[in-house]
Amino acid sequence: MQFAFTRSLFGKQAIATLLLAVILSLIVSALTFYSNVISSREAISQEFNALLAVVEKPAVQAAFRIDEVLAQQQINGLMQNKYVLKAEMLDENGNIFASSSRSVQHSVFYIEMANWLLPKIDQFELVLRYEDRNVILGKIILTADREFLIEEILEQNVLLLIGSLVKDILLASLISLFFYYMVTRPLKKLTVTLSESSRKSIHRLPIITPAGHENDELGELSRVFSRVFQKLTDTHTALEYNIVHTQAIIAHAGDAIFLVEEDGKICLVNKASERLLDRKEDKLLGCYMEEFHTAKGWEYFNDLLVSLALDQPLTLETHYLSDNGIKIPVEIRLIKYNLQHKVEVLLLVRDISARKEAEDRINRLAFYDPLTQLPNRRYLLDRLDSFSRSNKKEKKTGALLFLDLDRFKNINDSLGHNVGDNLLRLVAADLESLNRDEVVTARLGGDEFVVLWPNIEGSEEFVSEKIALFAQEIISVFAMPKNVGLHELHITVSIGITIFNDLENDATILLKQADTALYKAKDAGRNTYRFYSHEMQAMSDERMSMDKSMHEAIEHGEFELYFQPQNAFDGACTGAEVLIRWPRADGSFTPPGVFIPLAEEIGLINSIGDWVMEESFRQLSVWIKEGFWQSDWKLSINVSAIQFQQSDFLLALEMLLTKYSLAPEYIDLEITESMLLGDLTISREKMNKIRELGAFLSIDDFGTGYSSLKYLKTLPINRLKIDQSFVRDLLVDKSDTAIIAAIIAMSKALDIEVIAEGVETEEHYCELQNMGCLRFQGYYFGRPMPAIDFVKSFSKSTVPTHRR
Repeated sequence: MQFAFTRSLFGKQAIATLLLAVILSLIVSALTFYSNVISSREAISQEFNALLAVVEKPAVQAAFRIDEVLAQQQINGLMQNKYVLKAEMLDENGNIFASSSRSVQHSVFYIEMANWLLPKIDQFELVLRYEDRNVILGKIILTADREFLIEEILEQNVLLLIGSLVKDILLASLISLFFYYMVTRPLKKLTVTLSESSRKSIHRLPIITPAGHENDELGELSRVFSRVFQKLTDTHTALEYNIVHTQAIIAHAGDAIFLVEEDGKICLVNKASERLLDRKEDKLLGCYMEEFHTAKGWEYFNDLLVSLALDQPLTLETHYLSDNGIKIPVEIRLIKYNLQHKVEVLLLVRDISARKEAEDRINRLAFYDPLTQLPNRRYLLDRLDSFSRSNKKEKKTGALLFLDLDRFKNINDSLGHNVGDNLLRLVAADLESLNRDEVVTARLGGDEFVVLWPNIEGSEEFVSEKIALFAQEIISVFAMPKNVGLHELHITVSIGITIFNDLENDATILLKQADTALYKAKDAGRNTYRFYSHEMQAMSDERMSMDKSMHEAIEHGEFELYFQPQNAFDGACTGAEVLIRWPRADGSFTPPGVFIPLAEEIGLINSIGDWVMEESFRQLSVWIKEGFWQSDWKLSINVSAIQFQQSDFLLALEMLLTKYSLAPEYIDLEITESMLLGDLTISREKMNKIRELGAFLSIDDFGTGYSSLKYLKTLPINRLKIDQSFVRDLLVDKSDTAIIAAIIAMSKALDIEVIAEGVETEEHYCELQNMGCLRFQGYYFGRPMPAIDFVKSFSKSTVPTHRR
């Protein structure tokens, strides 16, 4: 059924306008209501956050002082806000420190509306921290009265909705009347014309002109308008597509895009630009590029921009400054062009931070040691090469110091590589603290460090003295105890020095010279330095030859065991000390004092020590089976500090005892005082286990070290061996006499046996007897001899004649 009112255009227009007005009013009101709700959420959050900010300082004070009164005052103050339903202050353990709440009841409607419109408006927390530190004292929790909040929001917006609806209906009515007189009436007249035209079956866009005006200006205007409208429609569609397409490309470009006017003013940016500079688009547009450059960087960039020719692309690297003050390395691809008599500059900017970081990492890996962060060999050689080039015009003096930690392998093997690595880091830090201007400290690898000191001015004597003082300073710093975890370590360093005033030779030759001087320092007893001289080279070559020969000697079994008797007060044999000998082709022997230190340095001492232990146990088992070895005799075997600190030393000892069916009481293990310079706790534990097995423990060369007296009373030592250096001058040096007397007296007090080595004359023997010494070893009783000769000489335990 259709009403007469709806048959007219005006009626339809009025109804449509009214319905549209109502619908749009409701939509707009709904959007406005939703926007108001969103704004209300933000306002509520801001109000609660502001409320928390007001009480933050006194709340921190209350929590810090544990002031319950002050805390409750703050909570009560928060409850003065009508939107606060509940307020609590918790301590750092989550316990309630102060609280307050109010009891309210709301209808189910407001509760449901609050759950729907204010889902996240529930609780607000403030973490209480002490003076911007990471010390959490507790927190405040506010519970919002959401139902009360939604009730206010609904009341405000319902009134606005009703008012807006009434206004829109009135406005729609006025518009309907206005369009009736302005549009509907003329269209009503034109309708007749269009109706007549429709009866003529014209299959095209009708010409909107009254009848009779087809060929006049109105008709022509209608036809022209139709054609123009069609062209405009097509053009607009294509233009709109191009604009949208271009905007999409710019917006989604990975690089930041800036369109800049000739004076540097920004007129277009994309999303990548916002991310790069940490600034929104509306804050970027209208700014000048100068803001994002350093003063020096902008001066260079602006000069380049001014001088840049049109349509000539350019790529460069510089830094941008973001709003948070971070310098961002960027690569800029730019071009300047003229568009409609206006010069513009297009910049494509790429953040190259990741690339720069990768380049830095590659550089660190190539030129720096990853463990100590010191320069490495490659960096050092580059600096030497640079010094060589700059020194061709000005002949300046430089010095190269080659450092090597003494007995570092002992620490590494006994305490583990982790302790060794941490020790190397401490050493590197100590070296860095001693650096002078232009001095380069590098780590070559292992425990080897090199210090390059170029451009030292002064005479040759002055330079040598200056370098010597520096080397002594390094030695002093290294001698200080190093605390690595739970370990207090004592280390020393040997230094080889070469001084040069030209680098015509290869830089590796300088390293070799310093290395040669280093070995000279080690030969001098370690913990010292030596300057390179040409005479050292021959010694270095000899050392390398010995290194090779020692490997061959181990491989071919060239080492031999000799046995030197140990005697009692009455001269009777009480055992023997095992001594290693390395025979030469001419029948002589390489002194142990020469090849043993080298074996320790090149890592062969464990192989040699293992062979000595194995062969000594084998020989002892043979003697026991033959009935030669007496039940109260001891076989003394020297154990190096490196060998002793091996983690499997005890296991190897037990396996040898089992393998050769030996009683531990036959074995006397001699260790040097230098062993005590390592980790004393581990050494003591290992020594206690050796004693529990039943083996003897002796301190060899006693008196030559500086730490043993401190620990003697706590170490499970059976015997002390007085070093032969004291016995040798016993008859002529009162100091040696006093030292030996003190050692004997101290040993008696501690119930420790004493044996004097190096007893070569009857006078030595008698004097030591008079001083209370009961055990002896030396040429007076017998020289070191092969096993077969030892059996011949001591087949019976009798007082020997003078065996010289």
